[in-house]
Amino acid sequence: MANIKDVMIFSLIALLLVYSYFTMEKNYTLLYIFLAVFLGYSFISIYISRKYGAKIIGWPTIIKLRDYTSLGIALPEAAILFNTMFVFYNGIYHSIPVLVGFMLMIVGMWFNLLVRKDLGKNWVPLSKTTEDQELITKGIYSRIRHPFYLSILILFGGVAVMVWNLYGLLFYVLFLIALLIRIKKEENGLIAKFGGKYEKYKEETAMLIPKYKIK
Repeated sequence: MANIKDVMIFSLIALLLVYSYFTMEKNYTLLYIFLAVFLGYSFISIYISRKYGAKIIGWPTIIKLRDYTSLGIALPEAAILFNTMFVFYNGIYHSIPVLVGFMLMIVGMWFNLLVRKDLGKNWVPLSKTTEDQELITKGIYSRIRHPFYLSILILFGGVAVMVWNLYGLLFYVLFLIALLIRIKKEENGLIAKFGGKYEKYKEETAMLIPKYKIK
């Protein structure tokens, strides 16, 4: 479950958002709705991961373990978010892309929370395997090998669509490339840990997009 430290940090950020919103001279409602939704999702995602047994580690640990693929993913994610915040702050957006992108973002968040629940203690923010890690092949994992990464592709794809500019597209392409590199490294580790069992699973399932067989 979310610990006291998590609650205090997210509560402080929420209070700062509320305070800054009411002290702003201009109307930045869309920007603050976006930030509030992302803050709420971040808190709930940590809560669910902790509740179902996952160990949450910080950036110092990730860097110490030299898992640079996490940094490779985090940088374009941050760029996509800041690009969106800049666009919303300056009011240079269009209603239809914002609506479509927002819906995609919500779908990605919802999907991500479901996957976190299914993974339970097997979710770690690393491309490395853990000693007690299990191979999950049921549910959505019977169709695709990486629903967690698919969920964040949908999520950040929605964020990029909101702004509908070349910067968002560029950052999203970089994000996709970093994610594919991460998947390749992660699967090498899974093959080393589970051997032929994972290789068979890999042959039977798609990486990200489910395969549909024509009968």
